[in-house]
Amino acid sequence: MYFQVPHHAGFSKKLFKTRPRFAWYNRSHSPPIDFDTLSENELTVVTAYFDVGPFQKGPGGPLLGSHVYQKFMTVFAQIRNPVVAYFDSSDHAALMQVLRANHPKTRVVVVDRSTLWSFREMEPHIAVIFSQRHYPWHPPNTVISTYSAAMHAKYELMQWTIRDNPFHSAYICWLDLGLFRDLASDSVSAAKNARKSFRLGIPADLNNSAVAYTEVFPSPPIPDLTAEEAVKSNIVWVCGCFFVGRVDVMWQWSTEYLSAVESMVSENWMSTDQQVLAWLMLGEGRAKLNPRTSLQLYRASGGSHPWFHLGYVAKKAGEQ
Repeated sequence: MYFQVPHHAGFSKKLFKTRPRFAWYNRSHSPPIDFDTLSENELTVVTAYFDVGPFQKGPGGPLLGSHVYQKFMTVFAQIRNPVVAYFDSSDHAALMQVLRANHPKTRVVVVDRSTLWSFREMEPHIAVIFSQRHYPWHPPNTVISTYSAAMHAKYELMQWTIRDNPFHSAYICWLDLGLFRDLASDSVSAAKNARKSFRLGIPADLNNSAVAYTEVFPSPPIPDLTAEEAVKSNIVWVCGCFFVGRVDVMWQWSTEYLSAVESMVSENWMSTDQQVLAWLMLGEGRAKLNPRTSLQLYRASGGSHPWFHLGYVAKKAGEQ
């Protein structure tokens, strides 16, 4: 199903729009993957922006709204990889189409959030959890239920992309819009006219049986970390802004992650993907759910991007 971008957006490119459907992550069945038909050197980049309104990033942190993310988005004019981008706004989707005009390997999808399990099924429960009296206050992680749902939707959208794999890539990564914010342009025209561009590559030492993340802080010294402790202490172990792996491993991992979300919600605790990851891989979640996927951790030894380190490792690999 296709539709025209509103004329006030300044152009008339057609965007792909999801059919009204109820998607559900599949716990047991992975799509058939024939690596003979996939490019081992190609890395598809998946991203998304769901507008949950302006929010404060951490106590005393900056107020982030759609205008900030629109600036972050300008970086995608520079990225030469295949890109699949999801939005819940046709205007934001249209902006991405303009930015990606010189990159034919692009799919921009406008999503009805009610078709996503993370929003349709989990977000109402998360809202109730957040409304509990004296629930931990870590804005926006435990304050805005739609923000939490958007973090979990990353893994659902990875499954959507792997199922179709429109650019026949053997590898796939999630890239938050804001990771390369230091490379953002001040305007759309400046972004489109910029001569610099880059490709994200597959880190040379990537373990094909693991999913790679940036380790931000060492494993928390809390044996048998509970969901309650992960949320109350706002535990951060790895950064959820960039992760990469082979498509078959990523499918298994995203399924395990979404199962962990469901399990934590059933215990009446929830925050963002970063707290779920700590609980699932370091705490009680490991014993309860027995995830089979291994995580390969990259840690910055210095420099100015300790949270975004693996993204820059991939950028360096692409440049080489």
